Amino acid sequence: MRLPWRRKGKDDDLAGLGAVNNGRKVRTSPRDALIQAALAVKGRRLRSSLTIAGVALGIATAIGTLGITASAAGAVSDRFDAIKATQVTARYPEGIAAPPGAASENVRSLNGVEQAGLSCKAQDLDVGRNAYGKTVNLSAMAAQSEAMVAYQASLDQGRWFDAGHGERGDPVVMLDTAAAAQLGIKSLVDGPMVFIGGQPYLVVGIFTAPDNETRFTRAVVFPYERCLGGGFSAAEAIVRTSPGAAQQVATEVALALHPQAPARLTVTTPPDLETFQQGVQSETQALFLGLAAISLLIAAIGISNTTYVAVLERKPEIGLRRATGATRSAITVQFLFESGILGLVGGTIGTILGVDATAAAALGKDWLVILDPLLLAGGPLLGLVVGTLAGIYPALAAARLHPVEALRTA
Repeated sequence: MRLPWRRKGKDDDLAGLGAVNNGRKVRTSPRDALIQAALAVKGRRLRSSLTIAGVALGIATAIGTLGITASAAGAVSDRFDAIKATQVTARYPEGIAAPPGAASENVRSLNGVEQAGLSCKAQDLDVGRNAYGKTVNLSAMAAQSEAMVAYQASLDQGRWFDAGHGERGDPVVMLDTAAAAQLGIKSLVDGPMVFIGGQPYLVVGIFTAPDNETRFTRAVVFPYERCLGGGFSAAEAIVRTSPGAAQQVATEVALALHPQAPARLTVTTPPDLETFQQGVQSETQALFLGLAAISLLIAAIGISNTTYVAVLERKPEIGLRRATGATRSAITVQFLFESGILGLVGGTIGTILGVDATAAAALGKDWLVILDPLLLAGGPLLGLVVGTLAGIYPALAAARLHPVEALRTA
């Protein structure tokens, strides 16, 4: 009996998806092709699950990267806004003597200024708990107590310097918590002393260094008047303003500090927050999106390989369908549907995992969860596109199979 297969002809067009049975043209609807594809995917559960897992991993990495970096950038921007947007600094150039402590009073009189103070930095010093014991190397600062408050250092024990400490030249210092721990100082009850250059100094306070100023970490701090004696870097004024006043204060602070030549001072104002946030996002996203792209490429190769192996295994089925009138277009569409289903399911699962990962990371850090709603639809759509593109070659290979040759492998 002669099988009713036929070569490519006018019925083999993509729109037709038709079959000819007993001389009568019978159309195979896209719905039927989709059902057949779904059944084929379901029938190979293990292989399909592994392929879907690859797609899900790539999509989850992409969604998680975009979500976590957006949340992190928002958190960094908020932190920056809270600390830096109200901070103005004015640095004296080298060669100009440190100004007297009273200069900061002129700044505190400006409208919008909440706190202001002067500080300077010295070379690191060897500080010991006693004159003969082991010493540790600590950074050295000299600062007004107003500057410490403006830098947002927090006092843990003892007290800040007062004006009398500097005016009398009292041998007193303050330590940050890290420096105090290295020197073995846990309490100020017994009036602990430290030795610097063989001279004893009374520790009057222990403070927690501000997060945004590494100069005060592992630091010993003298009263500001120590800057006037030389041996320290150029003085710097730190100004804490009320919200919205930083830009105006920045235009006035140099004149208030050094009216003789205000242009010689370098005034630093808060940078643009939007540019700052965009920079954080772009730099952190670049690396991880590259990893996500690699994952998606591997997933696409996996889909293509899985679909092609399915074509080889199902040659008898394909040959029988072609012999009974299925067109090349119908075969192509069915295999494209199969690869598309794998990609769509993987993209949906990956989107859910990516959103969960973003929420977990953000909530774990107490950040606001920032996630573009378009990603919720974009993840499954991206999976569908990747899966469909990966299935093009296997689908065309299936459509090119000759019915008689395919049936011979049965």
